Amino acid sequence: MTHTGTHTDTARAEDAPSSARRRQRARRRVAVLAVAAHLALALTACSQPEAKRSFAVPSDLCGTPVPAAAVDPVLPRSGKTLKTLARSREVGRMHCRVVVDGTTVFSAISEWWADPSVRMVAYSNPYIDLGEHTSADGTYMWSGKGGVRRVPCPVAAKDHPDLNQLFVRLLIYSEEFSNADAAEDLLLAYAKAVADSADCKGPAS
Repeated sequence: MTHTGTHTDTARAEDAPSSARRRQRARRRVAVLAVAAHLALALTACSQPEAKRSFAVPSDLCGTPVPAAAVDPVLPRSGKTLKTLARSREVGRMHCRVVVDGTTVFSAISEWWADPSVRMVAYSNPYIDLGEHTSADGTYMWSGKGGVRRVPCPVAAKDHPDLNQLFVRLLIYSEEFSNADAAEDLLLAYAKAVADSADCKGPAS
């Protein structure tokens, strides 16, 4: 009996390193498989083409010339079609919608007000808060979702004695978009184009 017990203990002692090596090899195989799976996912992601635009960036908003460089950052990075829609192109009655693949991305608006403050116009918007930033001269306010600016328009204002203050508004509807610098650039570019129009300044001499 003593001989048999000794033989069994010896066999177990010899099997212990072998079992440990098998477990170690199994862990290595699992680690290798995990790394391989991770690399496969990474390669699959890299092999998929990036979303691209099929539309051209417009250089005007419903007839109001605006540099494409100011419009570009506000548009989605992908999409097939872009349209600009407006029922009227008259200054003070303009509501230009920029639509990508059937979804309105942003609106550029010009409208007459009865001498309100910039803050009042900013907070009249029912969709977004436009009051995050105010210019040093107090003529406009903006945020990552758009902005408002008072625009000088002496010629057309003569036809609107009761509503004689022209404002432009930029409304960006995308939930993902929030870029105050890009919104400010587009707001100022659009406001300048409206102020420089023949409706506001009169025909060029």
